[in-house]
Amino acid sequence: MKGIRIIMKYKLKFWFEHSGFCIWATNNVAIEKYGYCITNSKLPISDKLINELNALKEEYHSYLDWNVPQNPSPWTEEHKCDFVSRANAVYEEIKAELGSDFEISNEVNRSVYFSKK
Repeated sequence: MKGIRIIMKYKLKFWFEHSGFCIWATNNVAIEKYGYCITNSKLPISDKLINELNALKEEYHSYLDWNVPQNPSPWTEEHKCDFVSRANAVYEEIKAELGSDFEISNEVNRSVYFSKK
């Protein structure tokens, strides 16, 4: 069809994992350009946002008791809530800076487990 252009979006997932990454490609277009596990500095985002992502990623490293990984997280419930809140705010910044060529799902809530009360 003449005049019709299909635009493929880069699809990403935002969540924290103990491997040190927090942004993951979820479709072939994104994987081909950025790889599956995406280094924050590879994305077209500001240095300020890259620094915020790196700081959150570094902080998340302390979520696990590395001496006995099967132990509960050493984080308090308040720390968990604060982290999720800050990560959700950064997610909104990521969406704004990446723009309409990107579709990014927020799965931060899957990164932190809260005690059942």
